[in-house]
Amino acid sequence: MSQMPDEEETRVPLRKSCTLHYSGGILAAETFNISQKGVGIELPSGSQWLNPAAIQSVSIRKIGVFDVSVRWKRGTRVGLSFRSQAPAQQTLDSYL
Repeated sequence: MSQMPDEEETRVPLRKSCTLHYSGGILAAETFNISQKGVGIELPSGSQWLNPAAIQSVSIRKIGVFDVSVRWKRGTRVGLSFRSQAPAQQTLDSYL
């Protein structure tokens, strides 16, 4: 897992409730930005126990559910990339 994204992408600031789905359950969190390739998530304080690599998908309120991979983690922030670009782009094109 790299520390930060390697390539430049257009990111849009976005504060929205979301739910992280992982093998052991779910966790409420909040987005801080979104792009065509992924989303930045702010974990709630006290959730340092969560292994970011366990995150399988994210459900973003009023946008959709996306299968994700962890790209980076810094403190309580996690960068997730969408596993399937085509469906994510179709959903995000109408939102962004």
